[in-house]
Amino acid sequence: MSLIRTLKGLYFMIGSLKIFKVNDSFKNKRIAIVGAADSSFVERNGNYIDSFDIVVRVNKAPYSLTEKSFPFLGSKTNYLFHSFYENNFSGGGPIEWELYKRLGIEKVINPNMNLKGLVTHLNFYKRHLENRVTYNISRKNYKVITNGLGAYIPTIGFSALMLILNSDYKELYITGFTFFQTPYAKGYRDELINTKANEEHISKQGIHNPSLELKLFKKAIENSKPKKVTFDAELSKIIGSRSTL
Repeated sequence: MSLIRTLKGLYFMIGSLKIFKVNDSFKNKRIAIVGAADSSFVERNGNYIDSFDIVVRVNKAPYSLTEKSFPFLGSKTNYLFHSFYENNFSGGGPIEWELYKRLGIEKVINPNMNLKGLVTHLNFYKRHLENRVTYNISRKNYKVITNGLGAYIPTIGFSALMLILNSDYKELYITGFTFFQTPYAKGYRDELINTKANEEHISKQGIHNPSLELKLFKKAIENSKPKKVTFDAELSKIIGSRSTL
């Protein structure tokens, strides 16, 4: 039975999985990317976020979009980067197509183009056994994301950031990313609402390195000049930049 389900899942995956074309999607676009850190709730930039051509969010973000959060987070989502783990421990959260449709989400993208990521994607199709178009990225793009990380696996948020920063975007606004130096926003992952609990969680997983990701992110920001990149106040403070709204 397990083998039959695997074969069925593989059938649906082969017929439905596509490659997300980074440059075609981001070229000459004004892009806002919203992470899950509490810093995204400091400023009421919802209308500003929604004014961008493309709004990118990650993992459980759709469940945080409510009328109360709209003034801070905006309501628009074009692309959702997701781990394709549908459990609480990994942070991905359930993939609910009806919700995504109501929110106007155009593409759901798994940026982990490695063996583990492909198996995770296959397991998604094994669970659901239906034709749903989903996306991976190219191996070339994955090498760009993982360059400098060594044996560590990039977080989904870092993957999305690096894909955008290495594309031909026109303008970029970043909010809700603090590289785990502040807690998650309330309602996102309340089991990890404080920084210490999240540090212990990351250490237990042993697959991510937020400090190294921050270092590589800073380098990517430097290399992105003279493109226009702005940050929320907390991220600006963390990276030592004055490029804020």
